[in-house]
Amino acid sequence: MYGPPKVGKTTMLSNLKDCLIIDTESGSSMIEGYIHTISNRQELINLVKEAKDGHDYKYFAVDTIDKVVDWAEKAVCLEYEVPSIADLSFGKGYALVREKVMNTIHNLKDCVDHLIVVGHRKVARAIIDGKAIVEPESLDITGKLKNMIMSDCDAIGYVHREEEELMVSFKSNEAVEAGSRCEHLKGQIVKFDWNNIYKKEK
Repeated sequence: MYGPPKVGKTTMLSNLKDCLIIDTESGSSMIEGYIHTISNRQELINLVKEAKDGHDYKYFAVDTIDKVVDWAEKAVCLEYEVPSIADLSFGKGYALVREKVMNTIHNLKDCVDHLIVVGHRKVARAIIDGKAIVEPESLDITGKLKNMIMSDCDAIGYVHREEEELMVSFKSNEAVEAGSRCEHLKGQIVKFDWNNIYKKEK
């Protein structure tokens, strides 16, 4: 899920029973709940190793995936002794970052019943250089990696407010990139209530 900053995503995660929030941006200090703050890629790897030995959670929530991508980029740069992943020829740096991030997501998915990936939003743009184009709000990750993350998810929800009500849109249109493979969410805009999303958990 993604949406505007401070809209209430992390607060809603803290309300989900048996959910461990993996806080990568130290943004949960004012939130009560099960929170594990990590500050680098090695700590994340250690968390995955510990989780494979067993835990009591039904959900892991990575808040946010943006930091995981940043750490993967730094790891590639360190490994290949380059200042930027763009310095590796033929797009190799970007491919290595994609591999590391997707491996992290898949390893986390193997540890838990449900994985929730939280990301920042890329704001929609309609006109660039005087040309009318449509670029919907989406996950603020560039290139193929964004598409790989989104296609790997069973549902992509855009979190927003309608008046005072917190909503999640699983309906894709020219303004928002969203969707779901789950029949009860496909094409829907629902009140952000976990019982509306995880129907089997009621």
